[in-house]
Amino acid sequence: MRRVLFAAALALAASVCAAAPAARPKTPPSLQLREPTAEERSSFEEYYRLQVPARISGGPSLFAPVFDIQRRGKEPWQVIARVDSSPRHFTPDLCRQVRTSYIYNPKAPQDQRWTPSAAAPEWYVWLATPKVICTAAQYTTRMDPAVHPDDVKALIWQHRELLARARLLFAGNSGCARQRSLTFRLSAIEPAPPSNGAPTMVGMVFDSDRETQVRVAVRKSRGEYAAWNVSCAPSAAPFAG
Repeated sequence: MRRVLFAAALALAASVCAAAPAARPKTPPSLQLREPTAEERSSFEEYYRLQVPARISGGPSLFAPVFDIQRRGKEPWQVIARVDSSPRHFTPDLCRQVRTSYIYNPKAPQDQRWTPSAAAPEWYVWLATPKVICTAAQYTTRMDPAVHPDDVKALIWQHRELLARARLLFAGNSGCARQRSLTFRLSAIEPAPPSNGAPTMVGMVFDSDRETQVRVAVRKSRGEYAAWNVSCAPSAAPFAG
């Protein structure tokens, strides 16, 4: 009789647990954005003009800072200012701008609130017109300095053809199949690890109009380039054209 009652108690406890709704995972706070305050903007302008030599900023600047200000929930605002150097020839075939980032600390003394980011300055390049001075371009490509300029030039020149071939690889990748027909823009060129049968590889990063990102590993052989494999993930930045 005791065994029967014990079994019944276990069954009742199990049914109560099954009926209880499962705890839902907490949704992370949404990302908040804002424009810089007048104090933040004027503070940065003063800092930049007085403290940033050309050897750090990449050369004379057009000085049109872009502010990236965001936070989640009630966290402190993270304030970053980014400045591009003036366009100039990197090679005869490529124009380049150097983008440097600066971080704001409102609790620091007035003359110490801005400091260069720990991240290295970013290089943005585009195809140059022969014998023409480089001017600011609407669409640029982030270039990892580890990639040879000749490869960067070739990949920018051939990126539409390589993307068209890469779309054929999307169907065989479960993470990329749904993105096969999206509109993409070349956003970066970076090193890629060697692959079986393809020791020399370069990576191309494409951002889509649906805020997703595709990486295409490109095989280089005797000066020829071929899309080799693909991987897909959510993009950290929205599509810009």
